[in-house]
Amino acid sequence: MIASTSMQERDETETSIFLLEVGNRIRARRKERKMTLKDLSEASNVPLSTLSKVETGGMSLNVQKLVSVCKALDLDVMQLVSPEEPDQSGPKLVTGRRSVTHLGQARRVQTTHTLYEHHAADFRNRRLVPTVMWIEAGLEPELVRHQGEEFIFVLEGEVEVQTEFYEPTRLSVGESMYIDSTMGHNVRALGGKPAKILNVMTARFEEAVPDAVG
Repeated sequence: MIASTSMQERDETETSIFLLEVGNRIRARRKERKMTLKDLSEASNVPLSTLSKVETGGMSLNVQKLVSVCKALDLDVMQLVSPEEPDQSGPKLVTGRRSVTHLGQARRVQTTHTLYEHHAADFRNRRLVPTVMWIEAGLEPELVRHQGEEFIFVLEGEVEVQTEFYEPTRLSVGESMYIDSTMGHNVRALGGKPAKILNVMTARFEEAVPDAVG
């Protein structure tokens, strides 16, 4: 019972920290674009009072509202839910480093419809961001864009990768796609069942200013 309580408290603490991190990133991006809360509210159709609570870590957004906010801020959703990388002008020359993520040790982030499991979250100044994602069935996600490249590998279920310049592509277990992330893209689960994918994208410290979402 003590162990269960401790784990629950740890999860609640991690969730609170995550919400605060997301709020800080939204506020920083809003100020960078010289937008007031009212401006962001009007651009995203999310109530001002809700945005205020989100920026202080007191509330989370569902996927639809999160995408709307990101679109208004010219951000990719993954830039909000991925572990923060330090601001670097370029990758450092390093050797001999590694990061091992054992079962149950990945940093898990739950949004309304998607569970993100970030691996190697403790590896600083990295060039790649590996994330296992559980995608809920029945979603129709908007296309997103960001600098860099991205690898998608299906672990469970069947998905459809939607891209800006190509017809939708169906992928089954063991199949993959590699894309230029500046092209609008997103993934949805097929067959009325959730899907599980491995998503690997380039880390933000190598990227320029992100393009507009959707």
